[in-house]
Amino acid sequence: MKTNKRSVVAALIGHVLERYDVALYGYFSAMLAPIFFASTDASTALFASLGAFAAGYLMRPLGGIIFGYFGDRYGRKQAFTWSIFLVIIPTFLIGVLPSYDQIGIAAPIILITCRLMQGLCNGGEFSGAGIFVGEHMPKNRVGFSGGMICATGILGAVIGTFLGAVVTLPAIPSWGWRIPFLVGSCLTLVSYFIRRNMVETPVFEEVLRKGKTLQNPLKDVFKNYKFNMFNTIAIGGCGHILLYMSSIYMNVVYTTYLKLPNFQILAINTCILGVWVILSPVMGYFSDRVGIRRFMAGAAMLAAFSAYPLFAFLEQNLTIEGIIIFQLFLTVIGSAFVAPISGLFVSLFPVRERYSGVAFSITLGQALFGGTTPLISTFLTNVTGDFKAPAYFMMFGAIMGCVAIIKMMQFPIKLQDDKSSASDLTLKAA
Repeated sequence: MKTNKRSVVAALIGHVLERYDVALYGYFSAMLAPIFFASTDASTALFASLGAFAAGYLMRPLGGIIFGYFGDRYGRKQAFTWSIFLVIIPTFLIGVLPSYDQIGIAAPIILITCRLMQGLCNGGEFSGAGIFVGEHMPKNRVGFSGGMICATGILGAVIGTFLGAVVTLPAIPSWGWRIPFLVGSCLTLVSYFIRRNMVETPVFEEVLRKGKTLQNPLKDVFKNYKFNMFNTIAIGGCGHILLYMSSIYMNVVYTTYLKLPNFQILAINTCILGVWVILSPVMGYFSDRVGIRRFMAGAAMLAAFSAYPLFAFLEQNLTIEGIIIFQLFLTVIGSAFVAPISGLFVSLFPVRERYSGVAFSITLGQALFGGTTPLISTFLTNVTGDFKAPAYFMMFGAIMGCVAIIKMMQFPIKLQDDKSSASDLTLKAA
């Protein structure tokens, strides 16, 4: 298969910027809590801010349904381009939103609305990027392409945390946190125009040429591909638990237990996410050599067995150095599972309902388990009084992901329209 490099590069550039926009709030959530949520109790304000973070994830399945429908009916390019255009609005609004002290209850309402809109747009982004790039790539590089999708997405977060670390320095005015949101909205607009020049994927062009698009692709997914759907939900949930446990939940730990200044927390997380960026293509490369499903199953098993020991270590070494060691170990394990995920996308559903099936299922897993990771972990720790309580949630996610991958290995997925696309045949042995 000949790869359209310009379209792939355009897709990756856009993915960097949209993930930058959406990730910003997560890394500023602890700092924004007292600005937009009124409470005399800092813990309550933090819960409210983390709740707003989770709320964005709850909209992702709806976004997956909407963008999945357009992606399967009118083309990956169309859905993929509009998802990045619409995310500009909420990102800009957060950057200019007055505080609770200035406009009262309207501040958290508008903030949550913006998070919901960001979540809606992102519901079609990650799956769209994975499908678009995967359908352009040759069969022996789908794991690596998945690693590149993961790396560019996290690179967006790295850029966000780096700017966040800069604008929260003591010398910067208190309103400096707004700058990354405003810069992001401008850069994303540029990316929108870049994406408009992308070329549609060959396999979907063939579907369009033959007039074989489905009237209701998601309905077909529920009717014929329930097994695929439930496994994809589990895989999406597991991946985001590992990612956010190593990054965003650690922001809460730094803030709550070490009382570190915001610029220092963001600087540390910039470095941790930088490691994710470096490791993701490497893990994707090795997944192509080992087999994507075998590689991911091994990573999930390792995550399940290491969860409790890692949190026990962290409890005994609750210092900056100890937390960084924890993050690094979890980054290695997590990237082995997360990096190849989008490489699976082209083998999970047939071409005609692929965008709908992947977008809805992966985002539902993210919403139920991934986006709630910081909130659930904080809740478990506060309720039980056990610092290690989040380990059980991580173990649950890892086991869930491992079982889904193993089931996919034991019962190969049969696609009804395998003959219509060479890419559908490429991952049968993955």
